[in-house]
Amino acid sequence: MASKKKAAGKTAQSTPAEPVFTKEQLIHSKAFSHQKDILMAILDADKTYTKAQVEKLVSEFLKRKV
Repeated sequence: MASKKKAAGKTAQSTPAEPVFTKEQLIHSKAFSHQKDILMAILDADKTYTKAQVEKLVSEFLKRKV
């Protein structure tokens, strides 16, 4: 039983969390180079975001009614 607990603990630690980025890092990234103005408008300078979160926020911003 003890070996199962150790194996389960290693599995939880071996899965790295998705990296987070600041507003400045995202604005200067190649992945969002064509959306800098949108990022400036929708992101908060005091928060960090994952790439998936930013993609979702940009998508929602582009789909909203004017």
